[in-house]
Amino acid sequence: MPVPPCDKRSTRFCPLTFHAHLSTVALTGYETITVFKSDYNAIQTFWFHAYIPSLNKEPGTLCDSRVFNLGDSFTTNYSLFPYSVASVVSANAGDSGISYKGTTLENCDLSSLYLTGDISTYTIDYTAIITCRSDEFEFTARTDFSQSSLAGKYNPVVSVDRSQKNRQSGAFNKTRDARGILLDAVTGLSSNDIATRIFSIAQAAANVSAYPVILSVQVDFPFCPASLGRAATCATSVPQFTLSRSFISFSNVTFQQYDPSQPPAPNNQPVITDATSNAVSNVIQSVAALVRLDLGNPSPNNFLLNTSAIPATLFATFPALPGVPDSPNQSQEYAVLTGAATDPAYNITGLLPLTVAGPAALDVVYLCRFQHAKAPAQAFVAVLVATLSMFGSGWAVFLGLATAVVKRRRANANTCSQHAREPTGEKQAFLVPG
Repeated sequence: MPVPPCDKRSTRFCPLTFHAHLSTVALTGYETITVFKSDYNAIQTFWFHAYIPSLNKEPGTLCDSRVFNLGDSFTTNYSLFPYSVASVVSANAGDSGISYKGTTLENCDLSSLYLTGDISTYTIDYTAIITCRSDEFEFTARTDFSQSSLAGKYNPVVSVDRSQKNRQSGAFNKTRDARGILLDAVTGLSSNDIATRIFSIAQAAANVSAYPVILSVQVDFPFCPASLGRAATCATSVPQFTLSRSFISFSNVTFQQYDPSQPPAPNNQPVITDATSNAVSNVIQSVAALVRLDLGNPSPNNFLLNTSAIPATLFATFPALPGVPDSPNQSQEYAVLTGAATDPAYNITGLLPLTVAGPAALDVVYLCRFQHAKAPAQAFVAVLVATLSMFGSGWAVFLGLATAVVKRRRANANTCSQHAREPTGEKQAFLVPG
């Protein structure tokens, strides 16, 4: 039997009935399932949202935040370095957790760099520390990688391996993979420059005096996140750093260390001399540029984003070494980056300058609760049962309200007048068995 159209007397009830049916279908015809999404603000759109806007969920309400604890690993969406949470200064999830909801890292920056080179193992180890500050939390994270000639030394920077494989297979994407190629070239060339320098110093000192074997430094950087803007002084001037501590050991098993915060003393003298300062500075500036690239910081003084900053940031030459007239005094890194020379091991032709789309975000997966349509038969039964239950409940509510309204007008308005006139004795005789 077809449903009769709304007449003039029932017009006011038709929209209510229509929305009631829609709500029943929307609430019972779908079920909640768990899905994984890379976007914390992921949303769903259904046909009934146009009629019932209140069922349209706002971005950020369907997914759970990702909680990071000490030691947990992550990468940014630029995927240059793997990081791990090193310390939590201010937590927003429990006592020591960081609840992350997809915000960009515009308040993150490189804060410290630790570098140790050992010519006895042909290895240079790097540890970079980034600091992230916001109104909700503050934490530091570290990334560790190495440059080594040893075949058994594993380098965990996966972006380099991925970019090289994509170049070899013909699947090279310049926007994505050029960053990995430049990471390999910049760290490799700058590490080779300082290693060559140390070996030249060792050659000059052979059979004459002790030569350096291990060189280790700690460098601190002023906080200059992307949130300060591209016009900030620290974003336009030559990147600054402070050599906080340094250490050097020699072939005769002696060592020297320096802490500029302490008074000068025989055992507290500068370690970095003119022979190594330029090469060390190039390594520091190179790693700083790469880490800030991975954070999506678009500062104009990053020479990987703005090649005109190379002459002001990197040293092109190194001082001559007495006793080693043929020692290299040209920076191979500088020459390759400016195009003055090529290196068959590091082909970067046409890859500079790099670009960033904006401040980075953490590359994480979120657990989300999405709605999924039930199977037709299951949905039909669910909607039918819900409809009958809804109208049954509505009828009971109507009767209760109607009774209350009638009794408000007259206390015994809902009683039968004929039975109300019966004598009490007759009622009792009727109710009590004889």
